Amino acid sequence: PCPAPQTIRFLRSCRLEVGMKNNVKWELNNEIVARHFFKNLRVFVPPHVLKLPEEPITRWGEYWCDVTVSDAPTSPPLAGA
Repeated sequence: PCPAPQTIRFLRSCRLEVGMKNNVKWELNNEIVARHFFKNLRVFVPPHVLKLPEEPITRWGEYWCDVTVSDAPTSPPLAGA
C-alpha cells in the first residue's frame, strides 16, 4: 500500500532534536533516533527504516536522517544536541 501523502509531508517538515549529554562519549545510532521520533514527535519509526549519515555522529550539530516509508524515502533534518 502507498503511504499517505500527509505522512511523507509531515516527516519532511519535521525537525527532530536528540538530546545527548556533553560529559560522556556517545554516538548517535538508529535505535536512539527511533526512540526520539516517538518521544518528541509521537511517531513510531522502526530503527531499520532509518538511514543516518555514513560518518558516525558523535558531536552536536545538524544532520540529515532518511526515513523510508513504504519504499518512499524522506529526509527530515536531525539535530544532535
